[in-house]
Amino acid sequence: MGSLFSCFQSKIPQSLTTQEINILSLKTKLHPKDIQEWYLRFVHCYPYGFLTRQQFIKYYQQLLDEHSIKIKGLIKELFDVFDLNKDDKLDFSEFLLLNILTNDGSIDDKLNLIFLLYYNKKGKTMSRDELKEFLRNIFDLFDIPSSKIHINQVINKIFEKNSLNKHDRIEWDQFVKEILNDDTLFQELISLDFNQDYSQHYSFIQTYQTF
Repeated sequence: MGSLFSCFQSKIPQSLTTQEINILSLKTKLHPKDIQEWYLRFVHCYPYGFLTRQQFIKYYQQLLDEHSIKIKGLIKELFDVFDLNKDDKLDFSEFLLLNILTNDGSIDDKLNLIFLLYYNKKGKTMSRDELKEFLRNIFDLFDIPSSKIHINQVINKIFEKNSLNKHDRIEWDQFVKEILNDDTLFQELISLDFNQDYSQHYSFIQTYQTF
């Protein structure tokens, strides 16, 4: 009886203030009315007004289906990036910014976030194969159509430029630096193979608004 009653003790989050709505409207370019609609759906699904780490992982796993198991580690890191105040929760504003960026953000914005994922991991090194797997998985996570051929070519060029053989490893920050300092490499990384069907990449955009 007591445990059943406790289910109705959940804290009801306060409504957004006009100032909070206006700030989010500036950051996301959404109309204030749209932000209020987002908020109502959010608190309906998360009555406490935030997502825990486990809820966030479950949310993304539902969106990504069978592919989610492979990239569970990346989903955890994504949580850390958007947990701006480091309270181990995602509040509405953090959750909204994440959804707008991953679905409506430019490819440049998404890539900058990808590079940020390992920004604080100084000394993090990767082999060619690890880089290939990481980039392919993270591109899928952010719904960025990509070409395996072009990803491989960019990795090979950077390894050759740094006089690294196929058995060597490269520091992540050095790899990122090479791409950010060479617009040709940057563009090649996001170039598409026109013989490939990319239609499946856009299914995520159709489902994210359901929470």
